[in-house]
Amino acid sequence: MRAGEFEAGYYSPEDDKFSQAHLHDTRRPRLTLVQLNKLKKMRAAKALEDLVHADHLEIQYAPESEEGPSL
Repeated sequence: MRAGEFEAGYYSPEDDKFSQAHLHDTRRPRLTLVQLNKLKKMRAAKALEDLVHADHLEIQYAPESEEGPSL
């Protein structure tokens, strides 16, 4: 549409059904930047937890030293 058509009143928001979601609609909702940033932070936190967990596993399941178990 041209700008002149908007000013002339040819466009009405009630007729625009393109972006409205319905109950039977299977499209996924669009993610906002806030949601994307939250997901990014969650992935970074999960990666850090995995690194810490891997370090703990290396210590926990390391082969015993020659001196024997130290309890």
